[in-house]
Amino acid sequence: MTDTADEPVAVILAGGQGSRLWPISRDRAPKQFQPVVRDRPLLTGTIERLSEIVDPRRIHVSTRARFADAARANLGPVPAENLILEEDPAGPATAFALSLATLAQEYGDVPALIAPSDHLINEEEAFNAASRDMLAQLEESPGSMVVLGAQPTRYDPSLGYIHTKGGDGAVEVIASFHEKPDAETVDELAGTGSLYWNTACYGVRVGPACDAYRTALPLIFDAIERFARGRTADQAYRGAAIGGHEIHPLMWAGMECLVVPRQLGWTDVGTWTRLERVLHDQRVTSIGPALQLDAEDTLVASMDGRPVVTLGARGLIVVTHEDAVYVLDKQKALDTGTLERLRSLLAASTREDLL
Repeated sequence: MTDTADEPVAVILAGGQGSRLWPISRDRAPKQFQPVVRDRPLLTGTIERLSEIVDPRRIHVSTRARFADAARANLGPVPAENLILEEDPAGPATAFALSLATLAQEYGDVPALIAPSDHLINEEEAFNAASRDMLAQLEESPGSMVVLGAQPTRYDPSLGYIHTKGGDGAVEVIASFHEKPDAETVDELAGTGSLYWNTACYGVRVGPACDAYRTALPLIFDAIERFARGRTADQAYRGAAIGGHEIHPLMWAGMECLVVPRQLGWTDVGTWTRLERVLHDQRVTSIGPALQLDAEDTLVASMDGRPVVTLGARGLIVVTHEDAVYVLDKQKALDTGTLERLRSLLAASTREDLL
């Protein structure tokens, strides 16, 4: 343990593949390591934002071993030894638990913010203010988990929802979490309390959170803690995985779950549909240089700076990316099964590099 001061720490979860945003999101450099919309990679923006609240020397980045080089290239002021690596894609719950165990080993029982690497924040001051409120709430209720909830602006079937029984709008007690519910469920829940999008930004004190994991999953978490105690900077975790949602073990252990609700410019850019909506809100129709004439429902993303010209295009996604030009039917690109079949064909071909 290198520091016992009660200063906040942070972990950025950056191990996702982002396959729904292929070909911008690539096997060796998923979307979090790329400048999807702005002139900086999403991970870099997340580090810069958290550095306003947490000393960057106390920020860690959790990712897969195969992404380690891409992560190191985007750490900025975060020390390279602050990477937390997993060998296999074990899911967010495993990354969450491994991060907590690592923080406990490094710092002891300190307040921690845990955030995704690949979200777009358009109102950074409001977001940072909410993060500070989450830390303040941990002072009031150190045994709780605090979640940042975003006021929904529309129904989105690909997001998680937080349901509360209502409250004063400052901090509310969470009644239930719903991952990607259908519209009927959302309408029903909205009639019995308040609903917020789950931004997957969490605040916990490390000690109580580790206690909760020991209670909920004693054997798996014991293996994770043993790894954290003996790990070196370049060593990747290869042990048992925790399935399901990252916060379920905390709930199983009876941890109080609170939400800090906010209206803020937040977007999870996990799909082409959501990325297109971000561009529409910014009153732009493409990423990079593009000229579209008589085009409808067509998104252009020039990731390498090559000009793209479309004439009479309908329902397409056109991407230029380093080594190739990709033209996708928008509906098929939004179908996960079809996209996975295409990726399987590429993996079996001589052009595996296009993945």
